[in-house]
Amino acid sequence: MTDQVDAFLATMVASSRPVSVEYALTLVQEHYGIAARATRLTGERDENFRLTAAGGAEYVLKIANAAEDPAETEFQNEALLHIERSDDALPCPRVVRDRAGKTFIRFTDEAGATRTARILTFLAGRLLGSSTRSPAQRAACGRIGGKLSLALRGFDHPAARRTILWDVRHTAHMRTLLEEMPRFPLASPVRALLEHVVPRIERELPTLRHQVVHCDLNALNILVDPADEARVAGVIDFGDMVHTALVADVAVCAAELIPMDCSDPSEARASILDVSRAYHDCVALHQEEVGLLGALVAARLLMTLVIHEWHVQRNPGGGHFAPLEEGFMRARLKISDQLLLQELRL
Repeated sequence: MTDQVDAFLATMVASSRPVSVEYALTLVQEHYGIAARATRLTGERDENFRLTAAGGAEYVLKIANAAEDPAETEFQNEALLHIERSDDALPCPRVVRDRAGKTFIRFTDEAGATRTARILTFLAGRLLGSSTRSPAQRAACGRIGGKLSLALRGFDHPAARRTILWDVRHTAHMRTLLEEMPRFPLASPVRALLEHVVPRIERELPTLRHQVVHCDLNALNILVDPADEARVAGVIDFGDMVHTALVADVAVCAAELIPMDCSDPSEARASILDVSRAYHDCVALHQEEVGLLGALVAARLLMTLVIHEWHVQRNPGGGHFAPLEEGFMRARLKISDQLLLQELRL
C-alpha cells in the first residue's frame, strides 16, 4: 500500500508542459466539433479550461497530466453517467462525447507527451467558499452528499479501488509526509493526534460499509445559487472519487464545511452536526459509523494541514496551495483534539 501511496504522490506533483489555449481550442474543434473561446481555470492535478461556444453553451475541458492513467478518467466519466441514469435531478456535470461517441480522447501535446482530455458541461453558480455560510446551507450540502451516495450505490469500476492520498484510509501516511517537512512548526502536535486517531481508523474502518463516494465535498467543489445561498446549485470535481468507507464521505464534507474562522470546538461540533444529520436523513448511518465519525473528521482536518503544508514546501514559489496561517492551523488542531475526546451524537 505504501508503494501505491507513493505512486499517487508522484502524480500529485507531476507536471506536464501547459497546453496553450490555442492548442486546446484546436483539440476541441477537431475532436468535438465545438467552436469556442477559452479561459484557463485552476486545478490540483488537471489542466482546466472554461469553454464558451459560439451559441453561448458553456463547457469545461479537462486535460489530465501525462502521469495519470487513462482508466482514472474513464472511471470519473462512467460515474457521472451512472449518476445521470440514477438521479438526473442531481446537479452534476454531464459528460460530452466526442465526434466518435467516446467519453474522452487521447492526444499528443505540444511537448510530445500523450495526454487524456474530456469535456463536461459547465455548471453555473457561486463557489460555496465565497458565499455566506449558514446552518441551512450546511444541511443542504449534507443532503446533496447523501443523495450522491445513493446515486452511486452499486456503481463500480476497475479504477475505483485506486489509491487516493486524501482518502482517510491513508491517514497513517501523514507520518511519512511529516518526516519530509523538517520546517513544519506544528509537526509535534500533529504527530501526537495521529497517534490517537490512526489506530482507530485502522481497526474500525475496514469493518464499515464501503462504496464509491465523491470524497471531496468541499467549499471549492460545491456551487450555491447566488440568489439563495442555502441552495446547492452544483457539485463539481470528481477527481478524488474512490471506493472507500461510506462514512468517510460524510466526514470529509463535515470537516471541510467548518467555517474558516472557527476557533471554538463547540461551534465546530455544531457545524459538523449540521452536515452529518442532513446526510443521515438521506442515508441512515449505522451506529458503528456514527461512533467513528468524529475521529474521521479529525483525521481529515489533520490530513488537510499536512498535505497542504507538504505541497507548499514542495512548491515554495506558488501553486495550487497557498500557505496556511498558523492561527488557522492551531484552531484546527484544537478542534481535532476535542473531537477525539468526545464522540459525536446525531
